[in-house]
Amino acid sequence: MQVCWEKFARYFEVELKEVKLRDGYYVMDPDKAVEMVDENTICVAAILGSTLNGEFEDVKRLNDLLIEKNKQTG
Repeated sequence: MQVCWEKFARYFEVELKEVKLRDGYYVMDPDKAVEMVDENTICVAAILGSTLNGEFEDVKRLNDLLIEKNKQTG
């Protein structure tokens, strides 16, 4: 988690939801992230260059899942 998101949530009184990492997989799981999206979600952020290992999160998959969810939920 980048510090800027924690500060944003605190300063603007926004509920911050974090996708927890699991052993051996140190980037956000796009499927888990999209499961957490609801009608009040204002942003889903991916990290390009994890501070743990430099890995990129799967932005394409995250985007595709969000597009599909938006089609289903409006």
